[in-house]
Amino acid sequence: MAASPHLKRLVFVVWLLIAIFYFYVSYNYIRASMADRQFADYLQYVVQIAGNDNRPSREIRALLLVKAQELSLPVRGEQISILGGGPTLNVTVDYIVDIDVPLVHSQIYSKRFEHRVNYQVGKTF
Repeated sequence: MAASPHLKRLVFVVWLLIAIFYFYVSYNYIRASMADRQFADYLQYVVQIAGNDNRPSREIRALLLVKAQELSLPVRGEQISILGGGPTLNVTVDYIVDIDVPLVHSQIYSKRFEHRVNYQVGKTF
């Protein structure tokens, strides 16, 4: 008994929609991970510069928020913890990125990112 051409097309369309959904979700996850990696590198850079120059926490927070906005990361000021200053500077950033379903824009997965960076004496960029 051979399957009808309509059934074959329906199965093909269903598999195609599943593949599109999978690639869309994967793309969003990879994009969020790459943006986070860039943010982590920038965070390390800012901590080193701020520790060397003894910059105020308000300035550090502002620099990190601008970079997060540039990378479209959902980081808010209260998610950035800055302790100490100069050679004792410690910065922690903790935020969650939601991965949405295509067309519906509802969350199906959340990825949590945590960064803890300490000033390292003698390290330069």
